[in-house]
Amino acid sequence: MVSLSSSPKRSARMDKRIPQAPAVAGPSTRPMSRPRSSLTDQFSPGSRHSFHGEHSTDFPQNLASHRSTIWSATGDLSPGDGDSILQDNLIPPTLYVPTPNHSPTIQPSRHPEFWLYDGSIVLSVQNTLFRVHQTILANHSEVFSDLFTVPQPEGEETMDGCHLVHLQDSAKDFEDLLRAVYIPDHFESVTVESDLESILTFITGILRLSTKYMIRYLRQRCITLFLAKLPSTFAGYEAKSLSTTPDRYRSDTIMRAIQLARETNVPEAIPYAYYCLSRFPHKRFLKDRPDDISWKDKMIVLIGRERLQWAQMSLSHRFLLVFQRSPVCVSAMCAHSRGPHAEWHEIERLGSAHPLRAYEGWDNMNVCKDCISYCQARHLEGRKEVWKCLPTWFELPTWEELKAAQNS
Repeated sequence: MVSLSSSPKRSARMDKRIPQAPAVAGPSTRPMSRPRSSLTDQFSPGSRHSFHGEHSTDFPQNLASHRSTIWSATGDLSPGDGDSILQDNLIPPTLYVPTPNHSPTIQPSRHPEFWLYDGSIVLSVQNTLFRVHQTILANHSEVFSDLFTVPQPEGEETMDGCHLVHLQDSAKDFEDLLRAVYIPDHFESVTVESDLESILTFITGILRLSTKYMIRYLRQRCITLFLAKLPSTFAGYEAKSLSTTPDRYRSDTIMRAIQLARETNVPEAIPYAYYCLSRFPHKRFLKDRPDDISWKDKMIVLIGRERLQWAQMSLSHRFLLVFQRSPVCVSAMCAHSRGPHAEWHEIERLGSAHPLRAYEGWDNMNVCKDCISYCQARHLEGRKEVWKCLPTWFELPTWEELKAAQNS
């Protein structure tokens, strides 16, 4: 008995003599797979990458601004290997519009609220179309005013008789901006008494785009709400601390506020945000969450934490650590009272420094009223000094410089 594979040399010779007929796909035959490079080599590296992203769900932000097109075959793509094309059922080629991130296109949709029938301009933001009034935007925004006064060349894109303008913004942010422009009482949905998380959610989109498009009155309203929770003056801090509903901030919310303040040029909110962050446990700074501040900033906060400890000892609560009688005190017992020093140890036992917090244990000092009044004055002066130096504790410019930068 002879095996079919027992003579490899003979088989090789036979292969050379007998030409191989090309495979022809019949009614019951699968079509012959094309070489892997036959289709993909027709495209540039960027185009080939776009073909591989056929099933991507990360859609482009500005699909109508790309006028050049290529043809691409659609079919089943192997999820494991983008270069392997399994065309069990050939589908006629479809028009493919290349986009910045090489994702498949989707048809832009009209915004359900801000597609106004009498609007004079169409703004395309991501995959959302807004038809609004050119005059209203120009009256509110210096940037839009300049944009709309530029003569439009012939052949520009239009939709429903309106010029089509593409904006590189978030559709959600732009929706929030239009609500603030078109709805007079939009800002009444939040107040200075709202929690920081709610205020950030409300103002983020408006603050970003009012800063970008120079809508000054909207930017200022957002900053007012921002600084109501992260004050930039000692008077603002005092008013906030005396509120009947004290604020309790989450570390994630504080870091989000810092990121927004930097992005939108509101540096006055950063010093107190750093101050709040410095009072969180050390282990929080070891975590690395998506919206966290940088490791360098975390180190600055921890350094500021040590400086605040010194400020509490030397400025705001020095009257407890080194007690001094009032110049008009007539009670000899005050000089030997152990109450102030005992109160200092109670504050020290609490852990993280809080030099801005007003001391309330005056009755526990066991000293006369004149001494209490004298200590209260020293305490207030010390707290004001801490506030004045607060930016420098965290490697920031002075309050005056921060304000000037914010208003520039």
